[in-house]
Amino acid sequence: MTRENIVLWATFLALLFFQPFVFNQFQLFGSINPLVYLLFLVLYPFDQEQALFIVLGFCLGLGIDFLGQTAGAHTVASLTTAFVRPQLIRYAYGSTAEIPARYIDDSRTFNNFLFLVFLITFHHFLYFIMVYFSWDALGLIAKNTFFTSLFSLLLISLISRFYRK
Repeated sequence: MTRENIVLWATFLALLFFQPFVFNQFQLFGSINPLVYLLFLVLYPFDQEQALFIVLGFCLGLGIDFLGQTAGAHTVASLTTAFVRPQLIRYAYGSTAEIPARYIDDSRTFNNFLFLVFLITFHHFLYFIMVYFSWDALGLIAKNTFFTSLFSLLLISLISRFYRK
């Protein structure tokens, strides 16, 4: 097992436990808490096995739901985000451009930021749709998606700096 795989598994386990026990306790303005476990979906290498990544995305969401005693919204959002991540990578980095092997190895700051915004916003939108599951709550879904995405983007950007070589 390589050093990168050990770091990836340690990140998976750490985020699995820190999200429900630490990050869910942050309540910005009473209802906004960051979903930092998405860092795993960002850090997983782009050129590795996609089927394994989808299974790990499912397990991560299921673990967060189980430990946080939620009704499956994290599982659905994480699984769907893991499934569409190749398309989000193509949108962020360009379909004809050279796609980096890993997020943290790429020096294109704007493309990295765009990838983070796409992934986090997509996940949060799905998550809040599953939480509220009502047309009447569309405004609440949009508001929570926007503010939680900003807070998550800030924390994930800061934490991902520690993974750079």
